[in-house]
Amino acid sequence: MKQVDIVVIGAGSLGAMALWQLGHRSDLRVLGIERYGPVNRHGSYAGESRLFRTAVKEGRIFNDLADRSVGLWQDLEERTGRSIRLPCGALSIGPPDIAPMAATARVIDEFGIPHRMLDERQLRDEYPQFAIDAGDIGILDIRGGALRPEVAVFSALQVAEEHGVDMWYGTEVVDIAPEETGVVVTTGTTTVRADRVIVTAGSWTTELLPELAGLIDVRPIGLTWAMPTDIARYTPEYLPVFLRDRVEPDGSIVHWFGTPTLDGYSIKIGLYPERWDVVSAVSDVPKAYTEERLDEIGPRLVECMPGLMGAPVRASVHHDGYTGNAVPVVERFGGGRVIVAAGLSGNGFKFAPAYGLMLAQLAIGDESDLLRPEFAADRHPERGPVAG
Repeated sequence: MKQVDIVVIGAGSLGAMALWQLGHRSDLRVLGIERYGPVNRHGSYAGESRLFRTAVKEGRIFNDLADRSVGLWQDLEERTGRSIRLPCGALSIGPPDIAPMAATARVIDEFGIPHRMLDERQLRDEYPQFAIDAGDIGILDIRGGALRPEVAVFSALQVAEEHGVDMWYGTEVVDIAPEETGVVVTTGTTTVRADRVIVTAGSWTTELLPELAGLIDVRPIGLTWAMPTDIARYTPEYLPVFLRDRVEPDGSIVHWFGTPTLDGYSIKIGLYPERWDVVSAVSDVPKAYTEERLDEIGPRLVECMPGLMGAPVRASVHHDGYTGNAVPVVERFGGGRVIVAAGLSGNGFKFAPAYGLMLAQLAIGDESDLLRPEFAADRHPERGPVAG
């Protein structure tokens, strides 16, 4: 039986970053286990780009994670020579009195985040790509931008392996068994014993740790791309990543989000709320949008940006684990030997290097100033039963 100090199960968003951090420790024998390849379309990080914001409207508990991630993303870029974070800014647009805009403004004031406030006239003048409503304001998070998740995951794994981390790709873990003196991890072909295990299995977490099944749902996430009639104004030089909220006649809020062009001909632009059901497992996630749904989405994208063509030119469906309060679960099991981070609720990749640092610190026995009491499993509400 192979003996190591730390096993990391799942080498995606958080696992790759934890392996990168653990690779700094030459005194540790570290093994990463990934059921697919080093970069693949199955992970929740897939999809070309992610938004990065330091003005985190989702709650003040995430501010330290965002702040720490800025430096860590930069460090990873310098170590690999790759462009991972595009510092084009993050622009929030909407009425000033709705909850998302008010929360963004509150976080900026509380933490002194570098920003610009734009009134309706400034928005129309500086960002003519958008359909601006009367009374809208803009908040530009200057340190925000776009992330390239596949590049980031590959870069972190590359650095980890260069520092001696052993990787088993194409290997599925079927059991995690804590014992008094360690943890036995069983794959489809072999077993390995470790002093500590980090579980960063994303949407598959509850299959490995059924004790979390009452706290985490698997939900599909749809991504769409649309083509502008003139791409010149949609490059990172002219268009930040964006979040645009509008109040509908019935009082509900429709939310668009997106990034400038990375492929030279289209931009990512998504629409929420989406019509996806909670599913029992990753295997139940739909493989693609229906043509009928794409036909419905197209005109709505043009409502946000009139210069787009009226139909998506690309679309894909992904997934993530969601908690009832949109706060991740970071918990220790098995006498503290098994450390799990899950339930990122579609909001985790921007903080991935900070989560990875936190998990590495916990695994080597240190405390972490990034760990929050709100992450504990007993601070999360039980979810209801999955329909169907």
